[in-house]
Amino acid sequence: MYLTSAVMGFGATVFWIVASALGWPDFVKGLSIGLLLVSLITLLLRRLRDEYIQQLWNAGTGFAFVAVVVLFLVSPFIEGFVAGFNGAMRDQAITAELIGPAALLAFFIGFHFKWLRSSW
Repeated sequence: MYLTSAVMGFGATVFWIVASALGWPDFVKGLSIGLLLVSLITLLLRRLRDEYIQQLWNAGTGFAFVAVVVLFLVSPFIEGFVAGFNGAMRDQAITAELIGPAALLAFFIGFHFKWLRSSW
C-alpha cells in the first residue's frame, strides 16, 4: 500500500502541474490536490516503519531539497531571460508559483529513482 501511494502521489503531482500549466478548471486542480493529499498523508503515517522505507524517504527529501535550492537560485535568471525576449515585466512570481509543485515532483522522482535502483 505504501508504494502504491507513492505512485499515486507522483501521478497526482504530474496531473496538478499539467492542470495548472494548461489552465484547466479549478475542480480538476482540486481533484489532483485531493489525490496528492491522500497520498502524502499515507506516506507520512508510514514513513519510518523500516529501514527500506526510510531510505526511500531520505532519497526523496534529498532530491526535493536540491530542487528547491536550485530553483531559488536559477529562477530569477530564467525569468529575466524570458522577460528579455517577450518584453514583459514580471514581478518575480515564478518562484512562488513553482516552488511547491517542483519540490513535490522532485520528492517523488527521488523516491522512485531510489526504489527502482534498489529493485534491480
